Amino acid sequence: MPTVLRNIGRLVVAFVAGAVAISATIVVLPLAARGIWRHAASSANNPIAPLTSSFAGGSTVYDARGNVLARLNASVTRKPVALSAIPKVLIRAVLDTEDHRFYLHGAVDVPSEIRALFHDAQGGGLQGGSDITQQLVKQVYLNSERKISRKIKEAFLAIRLQKIYTKNQILDAYLNTIYLGAGAYGVAAAAEAYWGEPVGKVTLPQAALLAGLIQDPSGYDPVYAPVLARSRRSAVLGRMLHYHDITKAQYRAANATPLPTSERTTPQPLHGVDGYYVAQVEDQLLGPGSPLGPTPSARYAALFEGGLKIYTNLHPALQHDAIAAVRQVSPANNQGYQEALVSIDPSTGAVLDMVPGLDYAKEKFDVVTQGLRQPGSGFKLFTLLPALEQGDSIYDPVDATSPCAIPFPGNDSMLATPIRNDEGDGQSGVVTIQVATAQSLNCAYMRMAHQVGLATVLKTAEKLGVPAAELKPYANDPSVVIGAASVSPLQMADAYATLANGGTYRPPSFIRKVVSRSGQVLYRQPKKGVRVIPASIVPEADAAFQAVVQNGTGTAAQIPGHEVAGKTGTNNGPTDAWFNGFTPQIETTVWMGYPAGERVLLVNGTQVYGGMYPAETVHAFLAAALSNRSSVNFPSVDPAALPPPKLVPEVTGPFPGCSYYRGNPGYGACGSSCTPGQASSCVAPPSAPRVTIPGSSGTSGTTGTSGTTGTTATVPSTTTPPPTTAPPTTAPPTTAPPTTTAPSSPPTTHHGSG
Repeated sequence: MPTVLRNIGRLVVAFVAGAVAISATIVVLPLAARGIWRHAASSANNPIAPLTSSFAGGSTVYDARGNVLARLNASVTRKPVALSAIPKVLIRAVLDTEDHRFYLHGAVDVPSEIRALFHDAQGGGLQGGSDITQQLVKQVYLNSERKISRKIKEAFLAIRLQKIYTKNQILDAYLNTIYLGAGAYGVAAAAEAYWGEPVGKVTLPQAALLAGLIQDPSGYDPVYAPVLARSRRSAVLGRMLHYHDITKAQYRAANATPLPTSERTTPQPLHGVDGYYVAQVEDQLLGPGSPLGPTPSARYAALFEGGLKIYTNLHPALQHDAIAAVRQVSPANNQGYQEALVSIDPSTGAVLDMVPGLDYAKEKFDVVTQGLRQPGSGFKLFTLLPALEQGDSIYDPVDATSPCAIPFPGNDSMLATPIRNDEGDGQSGVVTIQVATAQSLNCAYMRMAHQVGLATVLKTAEKLGVPAAELKPYANDPSVVIGAASVSPLQMADAYATLANGGTYRPPSFIRKVVSRSGQVLYRQPKKGVRVIPASIVPEADAAFQAVVQNGTGTAAQIPGHEVAGKTGTNNGPTDAWFNGFTPQIETTVWMGYPAGERVLLVNGTQVYGGMYPAETVHAFLAAALSNRSSVNFPSVDPAALPPPKLVPEVTGPFPGCSYYRGNPGYGACGSSCTPGQASSCVAPPSAPRVTIPGSSGTSGTTGTSGTTGTTATVPSTTTPPPTTAPPTTAPPTTAPPTTTAPSSPPTTHHGSG
């Protein structure tokens, strides 16, 4: 006990001295002393597990119900060896580099700690200063966070550790625990990884290289960073020369020795559908921004040897339903096309299930997170939202006349290659925005995008999770409106989940919580979202996408007893077919195509559209997922909350130069007051003939058609949104595509359709 008290006294002096330096005032002394004793008390509660138990520290990955998904271990098995089997030249290289006074000082090298704290006080950042015992404590019992509190705990745990083990035992554990790159933990495993030799045959230049790797295994990797590795090895040799452990001749000869040029590693085995999810968890925890550490080597060490418990958002029952839906609906084939599915909980951003393929061991490419594909008309979400935000209503008229040749600012490519409507029921002319969405009428959306501006469309996509880098090439390209930009299925699912969540964005999350070996929570999924869509326009947007499922291009996704919304998407060719389906409880996106590259997507000689197999797959999945859940309705549209009447300018026919006017009590076009080419805005006169817009429901009247005459077109005379058709009482077929979704010939002049 007296020894422990003496050590604590020395630490108090060291840390208080550092605190004085950092604060430049004596006032901090009482606070510093209290803080030190508080951390000392907390460190007394940390368990001191036997050092040998740290050699089997793989992490465990769990699903959302606590079932084990995978156990992650380093790709090179740790090979602990006795200290007596490690060459003295390697021991000297490590001691000279990391802790030359290891056998002379106590558990903590107080002078080194004071030097480090004064360095921090001068603005140099948190310096190391940890001796070998402290490094071992950090590796086995704590984590790598760079905080004063962690260093205090580290120091007190080092004192406790040295009361239990001798210096040789501590050095033995250290040399068998440290991470040295190439998936190797400990000097024996590293010798085999870099040279294929047992540790007993390590030479001076090899020993210097290994000792240098301790500081930063990735930064000094001899295979991938040879220049830095050579410089670091030279520095270690210089320290050995300084301490008279080698001669100048040995220094020069070792310095000239070539570095290893390859590493012997074994890939981590993952398999089955769940393997894709676990691989994504690995990638996030090993990548920048990970809670496991600031450097790649620290993150690797924590993940594969830190004994972590990683709790994911993978819902096992929903994953089962997702796999079953893909297998049930996707046509068996030997052509190489496949379906991929991903679902998100809108309220949390949790990725509930993911089916990029059927076996990670056979095909590691993850099309859900890595596949960038053209989403077709699914991208129309990013035009509808800003149009509503700028004051349009889904009950406003819009010109859907096809083909359309609309010159955008700085880009008149459509004049040479007009866009066409390629899906839906062949409607054209003046329709409501809701009908244009339900029938996926490209020309209507091109005119809407011209009104809101391409920059606004792309900014909306970015706010809903599409990376700016993927949008930048289309800053001046109107084809982006109907899906020319490449996005991943996960990004599209995330965007539609934001709408399903009432306009609050939450990034997709695979990991719910990460807990350290000692029980400390290293990461917890954020709960706070960011509002990116005004709540006032959400009900109208929901209603537009409900119409897609109720009586538009996505009727195959209907589920009796549940309100379902969504959007079909098919890109040019077609090579990719999509359906983005959602309810207030869950969003599910299905993509169908060729993972290896772009080929025309045909099944039994028939081109595939988003309203076919993708919509059927969403139906099959959501029907199972919602079978034991109560129905939750979308927010209803409040007529009183609709934007005030406004002029809605149109770019091209059927009334060139005129503006459509949405007024009270009806909606009208001022065709009888305008002539082709007249550049004026006008209000429909009270006596103008009234007709029903094609595709809308309500009062009877003459159906308006596209053309060049001055026929007036209006929606029913009411301020209440047109009622939507009730869904059928029985489920749609799941094997035959809807008869309205496959035109007689493939589209050839556009990038996207429904």
